[in-house]
Amino acid sequence: MKLQNAYIAESGDQLGNWFLIGYKGPGTVTTAGSKTTAETSASTNFVYTGEFAGSVVLATGGIGWKAANKAKLNDCAGDGATYNWTITIAAGSAAGEATYTPNVANDNCETLTPSFKSIK
Repeated sequence: MKLQNAYIAESGDQLGNWFLIGYKGPGTVTTAGSKTTAETSASTNFVYTGEFAGSVVLATGGIGWKAANKAKLNDCAGDGATYNWTITIAAGSAAGEATYTPNVANDNCETLTPSFKSIK
């Protein structure tokens, strides 16, 4: 979030993809990001990516970070393509301010990461 906030401060009203803000996802990069493509990384149990293919206007917002478990974890279904954890970025009330809203797809996945929704 600090990297995204710094990017917004420098650009004025833009959100950047992971490449543009200088973020590297956990694990190994499986799809390299660029100024126009989203980066994807993977660890043993998860796949991570963001929705932005480049930069987007802050007012447009979108999902800046998401994670999918590759296999079922307890009762949390996973296939590596269903993103059970997301962080949505939206414009805040002040100019150049972003708000971050973490979400977990269902209660079965939330029990694995009970503090995830506290990320701000």
